Amino acid sequence: MLEALFTPRSVAVIGATEGASATGAPRLGAAALAHLIEHRFTGPIHPVNPRRSEVMGRRAFPDIAAVPGPVDLAMILLPAEDCIALQDRLVAAAREGGIRFCGPNTAGLISVHAGLTACISMVCQLNPFRAGNIAFLTQSGALGGSMLGRGMEEGIGFSHWVSTGNEADIDLAEYLDALIDDPAVDVFALFLEGVRHGDRFRAACRRAALRDKPIVVYKTGRSQVAVAAAASHTGALAGSDRVFDALCRQDGLIRVEDAADLLPTAMAFSQVGNKLPRGRRVAIVSASGGICGVAADDCSRFGLEVPVLAAATQERIRGYVPAFASILNPIDVTGQIRSSETGYQDTVRAVLEDEGIDGVLLLVTMAGEPRASFYGRQIPELAAATDKPVLVGWTGAVSLAERGYPMLRASGVPTFTSTSAAVKAMSALAGYAAFRERIGEPDQ
Repeated sequence: MLEALFTPRSVAVIGATEGASATGAPRLGAAALAHLIEHRFTGPIHPVNPRRSEVMGRRAFPDIAAVPGPVDLAMILLPAEDCIALQDRLVAAAREGGIRFCGPNTAGLISVHAGLTACISMVCQLNPFRAGNIAFLTQSGALGGSMLGRGMEEGIGFSHWVSTGNEADIDLAEYLDALIDDPAVDVFALFLEGVRHGDRFRAACRRAALRDKPIVVYKTGRSQVAVAAAASHTGALAGSDRVFDALCRQDGLIRVEDAADLLPTAMAFSQVGNKLPRGRRVAIVSASGGICGVAADDCSRFGLEVPVLAAATQERIRGYVPAFASILNPIDVTGQIRSSETGYQDTVRAVLEDEGIDGVLLLVTMAGEPRASFYGRQIPELAAATDKPVLVGWTGAVSLAERGYPMLRASGVPTFTSTSAAVKAMSALAGYAAFRERIGEPDQ
């Protein structure tokens, strides 16, 4: 039934109009219609407005009954106060007609691969959207839209974005369940304020786990102030935070503690694919001893081990790096590594081949061109040649790496702008790998 939401053949915009509001922003009915047109929805688009015969150069219809042919999806644009007053009547009418509905109080939804932008968020001014395999479901339209925009700017690709609104009919769990079997979706990112139907949500999470589609989640409600804010915002029931934590552990959800980590962590799962770490033993490689210490502390905080490398690995590395380099782990190759054409690559390769290492963190501090392009070429080759996850923390000024940094981002190697973000992502990968080991092979 939700196929018509995500892959409609035609769309009607009820309340379509033109012009701007008193603040200068497009009216909602204008934004909704413009976004459909500008993002090139390929099916018929039908403006509905009883006071206009034409909107944005398209014939307008006085009501939905006057629209020729079938309508798979209708966007209803109403002032917020009308939404609240009419919610119960809207739900009753929809159910009587066998119609499902998103919202009310929603910013809409985006189905990137289907070319559908049924959305009023200003994030739609980013055009085209960056396509990928992450389905982002959010109970906050405004914050979810800003996170989507920032994520795309940072190179993260999406398959879907859904602002669930008040969930008067379809709740987040049903969207989640509907997208699990979509081949365009490999990873879910959830911004949660509360769970309305716990049993339904858990069933969807378990089904996603059996299909090996990780769910990364940020949930508000650790404080009573946040619980009250969620209730006043969308009427969400936040529930016990301890109970939700237990649910995450049991059903394999990857819960992040910082909203800023939600999409970068989802990106890591999206890009590493099946290259999950077999344990929590990581190696740290950098040309900066300072950042090595920072990363080692972060690993300790987030449950990762930094073991001493095998003696044979140390012996190999000793032949690639300056005599004063540190080779135990973390591996500080020092700034002098730049004088060797292959020293850096040989070192990383040796570390990746160490049986006592499950994943590698490559940390780049200050790298301008042409050294940045060196990393942009070599790191993707090293990552592609191993079955272990390789994550990059790039902490220097990206404006000085005008060619190398975009190369690295485009290569699909998970790249973060802080050491802690890279460490937290590796920890999340290791935690999910342990969960997968516990539940066995996924369904095909």
